Amino acid sequence: MVYKKVYYNSWQLVKKNSYLIIFGLFASVLGFMQEIKILTNLNKVDTDFITTNIIHWTSILTKFATQNLSWQAFVAYMLFFLVAALILVITISSQGALIYSVKDGKKNKKKALFKNSIQVGVEKFWPLLGMHVLNSLVSVFFIVVVIEPIIYFLAANYIGDLLYLLISVVTFFLLLPLAVMLSFVTRYGAAYIVLKNQKLIDAFINAWTLFKINWIVTVENALLLILFTLIYGLVLSGAIAVALVPLLLLSILLSFINPIAFFIIFAIGVIAAIVVLLIGTSLYGAYYNIIWANFFLELTARG
Repeated sequence: MVYKKVYYNSWQLVKKNSYLIIFGLFASVLGFMQEIKILTNLNKVDTDFITTNIIHWTSILTKFATQNLSWQAFVAYMLFFLVAALILVITISSQGALIYSVKDGKKNKKKALFKNSIQVGVEKFWPLLGMHVLNSLVSVFFIVVVIEPIIYFLAANYIGDLLYLLISVVTFFLLLPLAVMLSFVTRYGAAYIVLKNQKLIDAFINAWTLFKINWIVTVENALLLILFTLIYGLVLSGAIAVALVPLLLLSILLSFINPIAFFIIFAIGVIAAIVVLLIGTSLYGAYYNIIWANFFLELTARG
């Protein structure tokens, strides 16, 4: 009943406030199914948008400090840095706006909700960014300092079947779940920051406590969302094919008559496919983040 209520209310909120898909477009940059990415990229640190940005920015700052760059290279790196920073601000603020819309959506009209969501998203940018960075730093620490050395050690040495099995169990069944748990704690921490107006450290501690108490239903919701995401991905792929394939076939037929018509029809098909992809991703980005926010409200509600 909880899942039915959360998923239904989340869909109603998105349907009644269609502008939320604007926030969903940018929030989708943070990605979906982070738990699956962690499981399938155990020895990689750049599995999410925030960590990738941190690594790239660190690389740029290192080049500034250690290399004598030409002014063209300096300008190029600065432009990349500024564009990435702008995308980061919009992305994190959009996530905050979507989380806040769950709280404000029932009592305010569309214009007021849109304005308040943007305002809260921008105001909570730094603590939200801090929550993601904290998650990234802890994840990178365990991957670089603990998991990677174990993997390389196991690959380079034969230490006996029993000890090999023991180290593998520790790596995959203790450290790996810890990395997955951090992604859940980050989601709850973001909700504490936006919906409960808590500071970063308090939000992280309370998010860990909330997950520890409700870890079973959290994992259940994550698995259900993974299933939803896979099904939605198939449906979206089908919609893109419907938009692109007929125009592609038409352009091939027209290519025998008029080469210019081929390029025009083909370009229309590509544009239609991109539009369907952007709208579909935006819609699910809004729905996905709102589901987690509504789920958080259910877990922290009285009773």
